[in-house]
Amino acid sequence: MKILIVDDEPLILKGLVKIVEEVAPVGSDICSAFNALEALETMKRFMPDVTITDINMPEKNGFELIQEARLEGLCDRFIILTGYDEFEYVRQALRSGVVDYLLKPLDKQEIAVLLNRVKEELPAASDSEYSRHAERILAYLQINYMNDLSLDHLAERMSLHPNYISSLFKKETGDTFVNYLNSLRIREAQKLLKTQPHLTVCAISRQVGFDTKHYFAKVFKKYAGTTPGAYREIQEEDKRNESDNGI
Repeated sequence: MKILIVDDEPLILKGLVKIVEEVAPVGSDICSAFNALEALETMKRFMPDVTITDINMPEKNGFELIQEARLEGLCDRFIILTGYDEFEYVRQALRSGVVDYLLKPLDKQEIAVLLNRVKEELPAASDSEYSRHAERILAYLQINYMNDLSLDHLAERMSLHPNYISSLFKKETGDTFVNYLNSLRIREAQKLLKTQPHLTVCAISRQVGFDTKHYFAKVFKKYAGTTPGAYREIQEEDKRNESDNGI
């Protein structure tokens, strides 16, 4: 299990890491970050199964970290830590859908129970149904990528827990659900841009599952390195060169 710990106070962070190392399930991989921005960058390469985060941090607080990480599909399980025993924090934590809310100083037994609970939600390497679930989900996406899809939609469709699907994606593809789906959509868009010159960029964006041309262009550039229009021009130029060369 991969665990990320986030706290902007170095001494506290060091202490948290030490405690988690002592009580985490055997074989856990533990990483740390000093603030939300560093945590988001760490998540992109580390892909944690659960993030333990402080609330009060500079630039972005813990709730903002949770919101952005979930939006980008980087992590969907969070344990919140704070030194403020106030109901408003508890209420915000519950609204954020966190695994739990803990007060500093950290209780070893409490965090041990929570981390073991998280591990139980993850797909086990020995799970005989794991491969079958993965095949079903990836096949479903291949056919339905153009539709409005989410982890909750998949969970309902496959009768599986969203957290299970999220973890399964990481293990099977090495990527998040959001990144995998966007990558699939952009590959299909590239095929259409190359083979269907009569279709407008706007029409293609809708055909592969994007609500707006603007968002499609933004995601396309992120994954393909250029805009849809520029990509089409490059493909047309290559075709003309092949034709001129008698290929």
